[in-house]
Amino acid sequence: MTTEEFNNTVIPFSRKLYPMLFRILKNEEETRDALQDLMVKLWDKRNDLVQCTNQTAYIITMAKNHSFDLLKKKRPQRISEKEEHKLHSLSTDSGMEIKEQFEHVRMAIEALPEKYREVIRLRDIDGFEFDEISEMTGYEVPYIRVILSRARQKVKDEVNKKYEYDQSGKIARQVL
Repeated sequence: MTTEEFNNTVIPFSRKLYPMLFRILKNEEETRDALQDLMVKLWDKRNDLVQCTNQTAYIITMAKNHSFDLLKKKRPQRISEKEEHKLHSLSTDSGMEIKEQFEHVRMAIEALPEKYREVIRLRDIDGFEFDEISEMTGYEVPYIRVILSRARQKVKDEVNKKYEYDQSGKIARQVL
């Protein structure tokens, strides 16, 4: 693979890989570094990439594995003053409520069956197109649409169940 071919086929993946890596690493600077390291690794493996029948799946698998390897190496770090300030500013009632809602959605997604969880992450969190998800998972596009619809409905039902329960508990406390 020539430099030009690499620039035209592999480099454009960096925009799509960034959200996935950021979701795993949860740090902007580490994500940028990981993406740069990944591009170097892909350049080193460019000859393997040419022979690969599904380049998209190969690149995404390498990205996931690389980010998980980085997480394994990562040691607990002290929160910087800047991050501490951000956390403190989120501690307002509305900030905590939003943070809590995101946590409920995240937990609902984590509770989904594997294929539902994978498809909803790839589409709604990482922003991949249906054709790309089809290449990565091997599922047909109509089936992906069905899985995505069901996954979204399950997440919605779980979150609604939680908030309906909370509302009934608040009403009960007000009555008592």
